[in-house]
Amino acid sequence: MSPAHIHTVDLEKGTFETRETAGLASNSTSPTQPEQEQYERLLLNASPKVGNPTPLALISFIMVLAPTAFVQMGWGSSSLASSPVFVGSYYLLGGLALIIAGVMEWIVGNTLACIVDMMFGGNWLSLAVVLDPVHGIASAFPEGINSPDYNKAFMFYYAIWTFPTLTFFVASLRINVAFAGVFFNVTFANAVSAAAYGALSQGNTAVANALVIAAGAFEFVVVCFASYIYTSMLFESVNMPFKLPLGDLSRLLSRKAKLT
Repeated sequence: MSPAHIHTVDLEKGTFETRETAGLASNSTSPTQPEQEQYERLLLNASPKVGNPTPLALISFIMVLAPTAFVQMGWGSSSLASSPVFVGSYYLLGGLALIIAGVMEWIVGNTLACIVDMMFGGNWLSLAVVLDPVHGIASAFPEGINSPDYNKAFMFYYAIWTFPTLTFFVASLRINVAFAGVFFNVTFANAVSAAAYGALSQGNTAVANALVIAAGAFEFVVVCFASYIYTSMLFESVNMPFKLPLGDLSRLLSRKAKLT
């Protein structure tokens, strides 16, 4: 009487063990190794998990855009003259944190999120360099920040930014309402900012100030949408007993079937 060997594969725990049982072995031959499919599933379950980098990108984006929007809208009697105070957060939160999140999105294969994070990370770094007094970029112009050429450059910069944000908006129509709301309002914020700098370059200060406030209002709406998405994803990551719906749009634009 020889013991029978029983092989057990626990796919949830990622273990494979063999144990002996007393008694005669069955006439049927039991496999001494798990099948190939079981090995593959075991390997996949044993692989380390990768966290979702999107909440990091969202909270970093919120932490730099929110105070910027507040200043543009003139909350607390603030003005754009206080913008250099945000240079540090533009470098670290807006730039470094978003680029790190973009790399993480690339690693997990999220193409759109990777492009968005990298682009906005580069944007905040660019603004940090321009506003940083160490570089003295404004002083290179005869009239400083009031120079027409200085403001025209910003006008073109924000104008061209409407192109990627518009493509992000169209792409987000395959994701959810919340992300679509973010990119829709970001696009308008960039367009209005371009108009504001255009008016400032022509000396229309009153019009420029009104447009800056309008751009800040669009940015505030972006902050609201982004904060909602961040909260929803953060709660989901800790398995809260409830979910904040984001408005699924995955069925709005069905993928075109391949012709055979």
